[in-house]
Amino acid sequence: MINSSIPVLLSAQVQLVIIAGTTLAVMSAFAGLYIIRTIRKYKAELLGKEKELAEMNSRLESVSANPVRKAADINMDQSESERFYRSLVQSAEDGISFYDRDWKLRYANDAFYSMIGLTKESYDKTEHWNLIHPDDRDYEAKRVQALLQSGFHDSELRLWHRDGYYVILSSRSVTVRDDKGEILGALNISRDVTRLKEVHEALIKANLEVEASNKLKSNFLANVSHEIRTPLNSIVGFSNLLLADRLSDEEKNQYIEQITFNSEKLLQIIGDIIDLSRLESSQIEIAYEETSLRQLVKEVSDETVRNIARSTKTLKLDVLNSIPGEYDLIFTDRTWLRRVLLHLLDNAVKFTLTGSIGLSCNKDAEALIFSVRDTGIGINSDYLEHIFRGFSQEIAGHHRPFEGLGVGLTLARAVVERLGGKITVESQKGVGSEFRIQIPFRPAGSIKHRFRGQEQDAAETVSWASRKCLIVDDNRDVLIYLDRILRDTGIVVLPARSGFEALDIMRENNDIDVVLLDMQMPEMNGIETARELRKIRKDIPIIAQTAFVFEDDKDIILEAGCEACLIKPIRKDQLIAVMSEYIRAK
Repeated sequence: MINSSIPVLLSAQVQLVIIAGTTLAVMSAFAGLYIIRTIRKYKAELLGKEKELAEMNSRLESVSANPVRKAADINMDQSESERFYRSLVQSAEDGISFYDRDWKLRYANDAFYSMIGLTKESYDKTEHWNLIHPDDRDYEAKRVQALLQSGFHDSELRLWHRDGYYVILSSRSVTVRDDKGEILGALNISRDVTRLKEVHEALIKANLEVEASNKLKSNFLANVSHEIRTPLNSIVGFSNLLLADRLSDEEKNQYIEQITFNSEKLLQIIGDIIDLSRLESSQIEIAYEETSLRQLVKEVSDETVRNIARSTKTLKLDVLNSIPGEYDLIFTDRTWLRRVLLHLLDNAVKFTLTGSIGLSCNKDAEALIFSVRDTGIGINSDYLEHIFRGFSQEIAGHHRPFEGLGVGLTLARAVVERLGGKITVESQKGVGSEFRIQIPFRPAGSIKHRFRGQEQDAAETVSWASRKCLIVDDNRDVLIYLDRILRDTGIVVLPARSGFEALDIMRENNDIDVVLLDMQMPEMNGIETARELRKIRKDIPIIAQTAFVFEDDKDIILEAGCEACLIKPIRKDQLIAVMSEYIRAK
């Protein structure tokens, strides 16, 4: 029994052993496979870590090399920025400078130095304080104080230029601070405003002069109104009185004298206004002619005596002509010189209440010297420098005690200067004044002047009974007036109211001796008429009569064929004197 079960037990054990071995083998196989897989996993992870480490090492190497490259880039950028800003500062036209916290100059562009004509080298060798204008020596102290208090400073500074003058700089300074607010220094920008200041000051001066001129001209216009209306009032008034009945001859003569005097006065006022316009347009021209000093002095002294008589003042006129007889004839503009002397003498009469007036004439080696003195009210010393200025009067407005336009002395100086001379004045308030005229002495022989614009005395009474005169004027009153003043000469007057009528009369009368021709006429003016008359009679003397007084007008009149020119209003003796040059009595 026992023996028969043993194989069975052994077989079961063997099976168990076999099963156990097989199980162990399988487990060992699984364990080995797990180990192999685990090793492979860790190996893969290790390889991954190694790859990451390599990448990290590569990045570390890159990071460690980047700061060097960044630093190089930064340095390059800074260098380019510095060059850019330096170029920008150097190209500026304004002076740009930087001062450190001790207010010492550390940097400046070329414009800073060139504004005073220096270079950096020459500036560094210069004592800077000597460049500042003496009145601006406190500039630096004020600038520092303003920068510390407000952070900026605006001012103007005058610096000495190398070429010998001061330039005016408009300067603005601002403080420069760091991130902590500490002052690093100051930046200053300067601009040369010398020329701008000159223009500005010139404009201010011109504006003041314009304002003063406008004020003077306003006073002048007010004076013109008064001066013109005053003689007109007398002319109109006494003319009306002449129409009254039962007037005695004495009254008529008195009224006529007043009308004549005020007419002459009005004519002088209008002449002064016209001459002032000519002066402002530089149209006063000098026409030299032979002039007798003795005759000239006599004319102005006689006129002054009449002026004194009209003024009802008890004034004495002293006349002294020290010119030797052999030097009596000179070349000068007789008309203008006469007017200048009359202006001075009229002023002497006007401003002298009592005492005397003196006129003297003498010469030195090269000059004629005229002197007009008076014992009048005199002129304030402060006003002497303005005495020859246009429209100027020492006392202006409605409260002025004396009449006048205030242009006589202005015209006098302009004429004297055009004659190549000068006019001066010495005066003391309450004592009197003395005006001195000095012009070049030009001895004369003989010369014939082509124009007559002022009064001239006829040498003798003329007789033109067998002569004919054609008078051409569209104004009936002028024809009547000229016919009347020529009546005493006996000349036959042929009147014409137009240029066409004058041509018809000239064709019908071949024996006309002279033509008086008005320049201002409708349809055919005087210039055109003169040219047509020349076609009929080439040798006929034509004397123009005109109210135009400018030299250009006279030139045109002469070119049209006129021999002489009379300026309206025309006086009898003036007309006779001019006509006598072209008509001879039979």
